[in-house]
Amino acid sequence: MGELVAMPERPRIGWISNSAVGLSETFIADNLTNLQSWADVSAFCGRRPEGLGRPEVEYLDFDDVPQRWHHILFGKLTGRNLVLEAKRVKAKSLLQSRLADLRPDFLWIEFGTTAEVIAPILMASTTPYVLNVHGYDVSKEFNRAPYRSTFVQLANASHAVVCASHHTKHLCVAAGVLPEKCQVIRYALDGDRIQRNPDIPKTSAPSFGHFGRLTPKKGPVVTLEAFHIARQSLPDARLTFIGSGPLQGELRRRIQEHGLEDVVTLHPAMGRQEALDIVQSHWVFCQHSVTAADGDQEGFGLSPAEAALLGMPVISTVHNGIPEHVEDGKAGILTREWDIDGMAKAMVRLAQDAELRESMGTKGRANILGMCSPEVRSKAIQALLR
Repeated sequence: MGELVAMPERPRIGWISNSAVGLSETFIADNLTNLQSWADVSAFCGRRPEGLGRPEVEYLDFDDVPQRWHHILFGKLTGRNLVLEAKRVKAKSLLQSRLADLRPDFLWIEFGTTAEVIAPILMASTTPYVLNVHGYDVSKEFNRAPYRSTFVQLANASHAVVCASHHTKHLCVAAGVLPEKCQVIRYALDGDRIQRNPDIPKTSAPSFGHFGRLTPKKGPVVTLEAFHIARQSLPDARLTFIGSGPLQGELRRRIQEHGLEDVVTLHPAMGRQEALDIVQSHWVFCQHSVTAADGDQEGFGLSPAEAALLGMPVISTVHNGIPEHVEDGKAGILTREWDIDGMAKAMVRLAQDAELRESMGTKGRANILGMCSPEVRSKAIQALLR
């Protein structure tokens, strides 16, 4: 057995992510902030966000290699992934010397897809590393057999794989990761910062809010279709979407098709606090999360948890980690994936029962305060690293 070494009071952590820390990646920013509260963190990111990035993050662009037609052709002829090979060369050139100078006590890797790119660095390093997985990297990306094989190899050689939900852990174990490597540690959400603002009034008529990227796995089109049905019982109801994404055009087309232009509002992506100020003026939060056609899944479902902290009842689905933090019948109503009628009935039920909305909002906030405390996450990660 190797000699046990005590963790420093403020360990040095090398934090690496291929994803940008932008408007839609608040969970990545939160994870970084949580680590910074108790460790000395040097942060490196492989892509630049749209707009201004965080000043303490060094953006190295090692993940920014566009795919060309000859990459696809060469891949079909040889089976080699030239884009991944180019990313690995850039990552080694840009990261290795920085990490050697830093001499971190640990490496913290956001996303399995980041680990795939820096796999040669991790395999050659003697520094213990943690993989922090989320959603698409352990669902959709597992459809790529070479990635899945590399991920399992790196995960089983890691110090630990941190999962935001038990469902995410099960996806890793099913892929071949050793169960003892996987640790469920929830995202951190600050209940003092995210709470109901009494100066923001609720709408006078029934209203439903959605906050998140307009992507297939968040099901915005399903939410719209359910709302269209619910309006038969709630003619004055309104619906608001906050976010941008690939389904924006389809959503606009459906809104026009149903003649809902006067009652459905689409806001582009915006900062978290600005978005939550709009969300909390509504009666109910809605997000119909589903497994997309390409296998993409939510990992935790952050927006429903944020809505719960605002004291709002949540309508969502039995999908990935969402049932673990939205207690069906207590903090909200969960339907089956793609159950448009079920979601419409839930909308009508909550719109017509103010007492139930109040009860669910209170229970939901209490549940998230206990489950997603930043202090609880910090202590859990520190204990894991020790």
